Amino acid sequence: MTLSESIPDLESSPIVCAHCGEVCRGEVVRVKKKHFHVHCFTCQVCGCDLVRSGFFHHSGEYICTDDYQRLYGTQCDSCDQYITGEVVSALGRTYHSHCFVCRFYNNFLCVCSQESIPDWRQGDLLWKEVCVSAMLTLSEQ
Repeated sequence: MTLSESIPDLESSPIVCAHCGEVCRGEVVRVKKKHFHVHCFTCQVCGCDLVRSGFFHHSGEYICTDDYQRLYGTQCDSCDQYITGEVVSALGRTYHSHCFVCRFYNNFLCVCSQESIPDWRQGDLLWKEVCVSAMLTLSEQ
């Protein structure tokens, strides 16, 4: 076998759009070894343009950020907004770190902070006694 036989001739195998199956000419989007026409690379939920907006790949589908969060994202139990980045989970609920405050005393609940004097521990979280009693009251409701 010669070197020319082992390498496929790229000119003879056209690039085909993974969405519509047509041959791609001009600008092409390449994602995970698949090629798309620019106008074919759209959200599989709402149809918006993914080239300019960003996307997630989930279960073989390309989905815009808004639809991905709506379908698969985690909402903060305090503000109801979707959480990206760091989360705090406690008593079966999930929060942004800045939303994780005592509802009775409106102070931030401390996560292993040297500035606080912890009175109670749940996993790796340290709590002030006043906030613990407030949270236990909420969890009983």
